[in-house]
Amino acid sequence: MVLFFAILGISVHDFIPPEMDFPTDMARSISGLVGTLFAIVLGLLVSSSYNAFNGHQADLNSLVTVLANLDLLLKRLQAKDNASRHILSEIVIALHCRYWPEKNGMHWKKVGYANLSDDIDGMIEINKIAESLPGATHDDINAIRQLSSNFVTIQSNIIRNLSNQVPSLLLFIIFGWACLLFFLYGCTGEASLFSIFLLFMGSLAVASTNFLILELTQPYHGIFKVSSAALDLLIDSMEKDQRERSPNKPFATVI
Repeated sequence: MVLFFAILGISVHDFIPPEMDFPTDMARSISGLVGTLFAIVLGLLVSSSYNAFNGHQADLNSLVTVLANLDLLLKRLQAKDNASRHILSEIVIALHCRYWPEKNGMHWKKVGYANLSDDIDGMIEINKIAESLPGATHDDINAIRQLSSNFVTIQSNIIRNLSNQVPSLLLFIIFGWACLLFFLYGCTGEASLFSIFLLFMGSLAVASTNFLILELTQPYHGIFKVSSAALDLLIDSMEKDQRERSPNKPFATVI
């Protein structure tokens, strides 16, 4: 689209009758103004998208830390067969399937508060079981409750941030500026193959920026994804521990 407006600008310049003076200085002044606005707003938008992506990664790492601490606490309290750790393993697997479905042979589905409701039910059940465990002190129960609360809080933050996408109207306005900018470039430039090539390279840069913004604001699917390494390590640790304690019992799976 941007390249189309650039070629349109070249065509307009070529079709102006010789007796008419093209306002080149004015066109360059306006292109300078639009270019400055475009660069500032686009830079802020890319920076905001990148910060949002890093925020998702930080939230995930915090979430895994909470789950790992909760698992260690339940492991210390567990009896011969602790159902609370089994429920926790189901929650962990569900999280992995939810945010990285392609790794589990599934298709991406929109994440919402309905998913959080299932996790809350699991955490409530874990707390009920933990309260009845032999040897569980008042401090242990409070610690489990606090970790469960932190888990729900972080999950809510992730889901809320996933719903805060870049407004389509904002992108339309910004890249509308890009179309106007390249139209002015075409009007003030020379009609040559090399000029068209340079405009083509510039349009690729603009398109790649749009692609980058959209990718960074959708951090769990696409090319740029939040790393699942921390959650993978937790799953491997829980799976290894469960195999050592119950060799014949399969690890929790979620369909």
